Amino acid sequence: MAFHGEDGKLKLTIEDYPYANDGLLVWDSIKEWVSDHVNHYYPSASDIYSDEELHGWWNEVQTNGHPDKKDGWPELDCHGSLIKVLTTIIWVASGHHAAVNFGQYPYAGYFPNRPTIARRNMPTEEEHGCEGMQPTFVEDPVRVLLDTFPSQYQTTLILPALNLLSSHSPSEEYMGTHTEAAWMANREVRAAFGRFNERMMRIAETIDRRNRDPERRNRWGPGVVPYVLLKPCYGDPKDMSSVMEMGIPNSISI
Repeated sequence: MAFHGEDGKLKLTIEDYPYANDGLLVWDSIKEWVSDHVNHYYPSASDIYSDEELHGWWNEVQTNGHPDKKDGWPELDCHGSLIKVLTTIIWVASGHHAAVNFGQYPYAGYFPNRPTIARRNMPTEEEHGCEGMQPTFVEDPVRVLLDTFPSQYQTTLILPALNLLSSHSPSEEYMGTHTEAAWMANREVRAAFGRFNERMMRIAETIDRRNRDPERRNRWGPGVVPYVLLKPCYGDPKDMSSVMEMGIPNSISI
């Protein structure tokens, strides 16, 4: 999906890939915020290596959180490894979750676009009907497709679930907007969070520009849904629609 070009920069195999394009912006912003935080509280690698509480947490993640995974865990022995681990955990619980969760109703609420099940094998033009049997796809494509899609009853059952899963809580805390008292009490951390907030606002503006770009055919044009699942959200959540697609919560929100 991605590779490093001759200039050393990361390039996408599919250039017009909204999730990857926007996701990389959010990932980089999270990584910079984590880097500022880690470098402030752990001035040297020895501080990381000697933090027993930190290593106790990391051991719990491996032994209790994922006892099924025995190999491949990085050692928390330097700034780079700690920053990568924290960035990955934060990304999975925030940006990645937002991308896979909050678009369920907007994309799958219209079942012909993304049916949740298929009640028969997908139709093909090579099928041959028999007397007394259902028509083939060539003979009656609409009926065959409707027989393949979920029934009206199944649709009415799943739609409320999709709506609920795609809804933001009225008290949602969005990434880059909610501060902790400890951050505000520390001048350097407060400044780092301010930069994080500004980066997220710029990302929102960049995503808006991308969605207006006619060259980006996967997010602009007739019948194309603008991609806003990774657009940072600002303002009072109580004033926003419950199903609004955009907005990256600080953590998994279902």
